[in-house]
This record gives sequence, C-alpha cells and structure tokens, in this order.
Amino acid sequence: MAYLIDEQKLTKIYLKSYHTIGRYKFNVDTLIDQPGVSRHHAIIELAQGKWLIRDVSTNGIWLNDKKIDKNLPYQLSENDKLDFAAPGQNSFVVGNLNAECQYLVSQSDNQQVIEVSDQLLLPDEENPTHIIYFDKMLNYWFLEDLNNNDRQALIDGGLVSIFNNQWVFYSAGAAPMTKHLDSQPIVKPCGLSFSVSQDEEATQLSVTLNGNMIDLGVRSHHYLLLLLARLRIQDKDDGVELDQQGWIYREDLIKALGVQMNHMNIMVHRARKQLTDAGGEDFPELGYLIETNNGKLRLNSQDITIIKGHKLETRISL
Repeated sequence: MAYLIDEQKLTKIYLKSYHTIGRYKFNVDTLIDQPGVSRHHAIIELAQGKWLIRDVSTNGIWLNDKKIDKNLPYQLSENDKLDFAAPGQNSFVVGNLNAECQYLVSQSDNQQVIEVSDQLLLPDEENPTHIIYFDKMLNYWFLEDLNNNDRQALIDGGLVSIFNNQWVFYSAGAAPMTKHLDSQPIVKPCGLSFSVSQDEEATQLSVTLNGNMIDLGVRSHHYLLLLLARLRIQDKDDGVELDQQGWIYREDLIKALGVQMNHMNIMVHRARKQLTDAGGEDFPELGYLIETNNGKLRLNSQDITIIKGHKLETRISL
C-alpha cells in the first residue's frame, strides 16, 4: 500500500491513485490546516506505474529540501521528504509506494486497515456477512452482502458503510475507472444531443450511433457530460489541436460542478455504466466516451448538439 508518514503526528497518510492535499477541509483528501498552506496545495497521482507530485499552491513544496517548480510533475521515491509551504514545516516522508494492493481504511481510526489482495470474506471466514472481490469481466472491485446479494462497485477513494463504520476504499494499482482505458478501443463516430433546462437543473441526453438513437433520459451525471461537451466545443472553436481538445483537470471540473472529488468520481462511474449498458453487446465502446489521462478527463466525441431551453445553443459535427 502507498502512504506518507506525518513526521509530527507519526501517522500514515494512505494515498489514492489521485490524491489532493491542502487546507480546504471539505474538498481535499489530506487536510493540512496550517498557515501558508493553500486550499489546494498539492496533487499526488499514480501515472504509468510512477507516483508523481505536482505543486498547485501559492507558497510551494520542497522535495528533499529543494523547492519544486509549480505545476510540473516530480517523481517520488520511498524515503523522500516533503515540506509544504516552507522548508522544515508541515513535513512528511514517503513511507511506501507499493501500488499492487487494495485496502479499506476506517474513517474513525485511520490506523485500522483491511488489506485486500484477492477476494476477502468479512468480518472473517468463519462467520462472513460480506465479500469483497474483483470482477475480471467488468474490471471492477465489488462489495457484496452475502445475506441479500446486494453489491456495490468500489471506487478508489469512495466511502463504504459496513459494520457500523465508514471506510475508504483505496485501489491505487489501477483505479477501476482507468482499468477500462488501459486497452481502450476506438470509439465509433456517435452523436450526442443534450437538452438542458433554462436554469440548468435538468439535463437530458440522447446518443445516435450507426443510425440508432438511444434516449438516456434525464440524469444528474449528464450535466458532467454537458460541461465536458461545452469544453470540447470551445477548444474546437478556439483552434486547439484535435488531440488536445476538451481536456480538463479533475480539480477544475469539481469546481465547475460544485461537488467534492468523491461525488464527481461517482458521477463519472454512473455515466460510464449507463453508457456501457446502453451500448450493450453491439456498441460496447460507448462506455469509453469519457477519456482520462494523468488526472484529466475529456469527452471523446466531436458530434455534439446542445439545446438550452428549447433553443439551439451550439452544434459541432465531424
């Protein structure tokens, strides 16, 4: 498991595959409530098997007593020292960078950890009530209630409520949302048609693929897709190169949505699941309309129509 060690508290800070650090207690994964620390100070993420840190702060980050450049990724190694906001202050040591492990961390006691390497019976093998397992067909980790067969997909950094406690699930080796993209197929040309209310409280989405129109109804996660669509359109209008169009960092997207990172991850998961279900066996590539790359997302479509309040807002096509 991957973690930092707080030099002052001598506690472990477990790392998600995309991990934020700062002073904004409601929207970071690790809170450092100290003067000089920015609301969003640092991002640590796993990319192509390497752990990287990026400074997004005002007052900087020191890696092994050397200040790093802002907004550039730096690779971390075990035993590296990190100082946030000033040298010798808010200090952490990189304790472990093993990404080949999943685990649950208790919200009430973050030193209470359950490691998951394969399937695991909980609370124990003698009297289990739940099971955690990896579905190789779907590329997801699941928690299943053995009493009623209800199951939920486990998202890296997502909350799970079991045994009168809340736990955070960590899956840094390859977050469930990115495992699909390791061998992502080419998405066939498809048309997306958004119909959003004047107050933008309701967003309906239809998909046209090979002459077939699929109505996906009104869903809250369609607004996330709408924001990505607008960004793609704006970049195209501005003359941005095709392979650079539409990309946005996750932290910028959560600000635009007005939600927390966990909530946004769930919205992405729900959008992907609905698109995958809608595509079925004939069009499975619909599940890959949302692309991710090094902490960024974009909508993989260039045929988009947006109707706002019964009036055409914009349209682009292949």
